[in-house]
Amino acid sequence: MYCRDLSRITNGVRRKTFSSEGRSCGLRAQDDTGAVILSGAKKLILINERDGERLVFKIEKKLVIWIEEHVSLLFFTAITLLGFYVRYIGRTVTSPDMRDFLLPWYYGMKEAGGLSALSVQMGDYNVLYQTLIAIMTYLPLNPQTMYKGLACIFDYLLAFAAASVVCESLKKPKFGGYFNAVYTAVLFLPTVVINSAYWGQCDSMYTFLVLMALWLLYRGRYKTSFFMLGLAFALKLQTIFVLPFIIAYYLAKKSFSILNFGITLLTFWLSGIPAYVAGRDLLTPFTIYRMQTGTYSKMWLNSRSFWILFGDDYNAYRGLAICLALCLCGLGCYLIMLKKKKTDTPVRFIATAAWFLWVCIFFLPAMHERYAYALDVILIITAFLDKKYVKFAALSAVMSFISYGPFLTQYGGVNMQHALIEAFMFIWFSAVLLNDKEPA
Repeated sequence: MYCRDLSRITNGVRRKTFSSEGRSCGLRAQDDTGAVILSGAKKLILINERDGERLVFKIEKKLVIWIEEHVSLLFFTAITLLGFYVRYIGRTVTSPDMRDFLLPWYYGMKEAGGLSALSVQMGDYNVLYQTLIAIMTYLPLNPQTMYKGLACIFDYLLAFAAASVVCESLKKPKFGGYFNAVYTAVLFLPTVVINSAYWGQCDSMYTFLVLMALWLLYRGRYKTSFFMLGLAFALKLQTIFVLPFIIAYYLAKKSFSILNFGITLLTFWLSGIPAYVAGRDLLTPFTIYRMQTGTYSKMWLNSRSFWILFGDDYNAYRGLAICLALCLCGLGCYLIMLKKKKTDTPVRFIATAAWFLWVCIFFLPAMHERYAYALDVILIITAFLDKKYVKFAALSAVMSFISYGPFLTQYGGVNMQHALIEAFMFIWFSAVLLNDKEPA
């Protein structure tokens, strides 16, 4: 009996042991299965992460490649938008010209019936610009914004045209590095920004047309060139500053008829059609400019003038100033005709045009600070065509910026020291122009 009890106890212990071992093995099996599953999940996550990284990398790589391929166009777009913002923040600035002249002309025309107001002269601008003002009166927009917006549109056209001239001259691609550099330089030239967006003036409009006229003249597209010149004259009398160069080029080149000047004259006259329809005299465009020439009796008006060195005696120096400017232009024409000054390449052609502009602006009487606008832009083009002209473009831009001070902010302005510096730079520019060599 004792033996049977002992046997039952022993068997029970064995069953419990086996049962415990079984449960233990089951737990181990479960743990092993979980570990395998967890390990597999981790591997799957890692694989997915690697695939995701590879996918992101491929997208990024394609994006970077696309940016690299279109970087010039993207830069052009960014500069265009930044230029718009710089001009946009100046929309509320009311300059003395805007307050005292441009806005009164607008409201006067609006009260007189818009285009019907062209029957009388309002202000001293010619018929083409008066017609634009009359059209503005029909639009439900802020007049100051319309004045500035119109001028700013031509800022972009001018910058684009300048860049195109340089790239065509140097055989560089459009929207490439050179194109964007010139476009940026002109679009952000301080006087270009201030003139349109802050002052509300329209110098970019006639300067764009003058630049197009010059470039088309060089390219041999004479009829279109003289048409553009006529439109420029219809906007601003200051277009006349480029006329001595065009006459000299005509005499030296002998490749187009003098009758082409008639295209300019006819275009200028036709710009007065809205005024003729309103009942004005058929010579109105000419009489307006004749009136303008007698408006100011000063040797200079905040401009970079040679006559700062002599004094502001208009009656004493007016005749001398006109004769000096005509003599210098005649000398330039003489040198071109003798082939001592060549105009056979883009840089020589444009630099020579700049010289004639500089003569008129620096030596003629009654010059305003804004009259150097076209010179600034053309010198920038010249500087990009040949680096030896960079210093002259920089000086012109700085001098113009200084000269804007008194009228806009009643601060700064040019003085005798500035006039001496400009005289020295003009002489230096003349010497460089006479002894120029083609850039390497």
